[in-house]
Amino acid sequence: MRSSDAHPQSLESLHGDIWDRLGQAAVDLAHPWRTPTLATAGPDHPDARVVVLREVDLHARALVCFSDSRTHKVGGLRIHPVATWCFYDPAQRIQLRARGETRVHVNNALTRQYWEKLPHSSRRLYATTPRPGERVLAPWEIPFGDHPAEQFAVLVTTVHELDWLQLKNEWHERARFRWDADSWEAHWACP
Repeated sequence: MRSSDAHPQSLESLHGDIWDRLGQAAVDLAHPWRTPTLATAGPDHPDARVVVLREVDLHARALVCFSDSRTHKVGGLRIHPVATWCFYDPAQRIQLRARGETRVHVNNALTRQYWEKLPHSSRRLYATTPRPGERVLAPWEIPFGDHPAEQFAVLVTTVHELDWLQLKNEWHERARFRWDADSWEAHWACP
C-alpha cells in the first residue's frame, strides 16, 4: 500500500481494520455494519435500500448480499453494474462507503452454493408469485410459487474504492483507498 503521509494510525493499519470490521459484520448478527445501505443507478433513477451483508472476501475485495432476481436493483445492476455500499457505526461514529463493480448471479453454481446454506425459512422469501414491489391485496394474502431458487440472486461487488470517515467532536478524519491494478493506493482526505 502506498500512503501519502504519517498519522498516529497508519493508513495501512486503518485499511486492515476496515476489512476486519467488514469480516466481523458478515458473521455477527449484532454488528452495526451487518445491514448497510446499497445504492445503485437504476434504469430510470438512483435507488438505495438496506441489505444484509452475507460474506466478505478480502483477497477478492468482494462484498456479497442476496436479492430476489426480479427486483428493481437487479434490473438496474444489469444495466449499470456498479454499486455503493454505505456502512455506519453509530457508537463509534464511523461511516464507510465501498464502491465497485457488481455482478448479478442467478441460476449458477454460486447461487446454488449459497441456496444450499440458506435456512428453509429464508428460502420462502424468494418464493412469492408477485414481483417485489408489485401491488398485492394484503401482506397475508401473498401467493407463493414452487421454484424459489430460480428467483434467488447473489450480488457480488468487487470493491475498487473505500471512503472511510470518522466523526469526532473537534474534527473529523477521512481516508480514501483506491485499487490501482494490483495494490491499494491510500491517502488522507479533507472530510
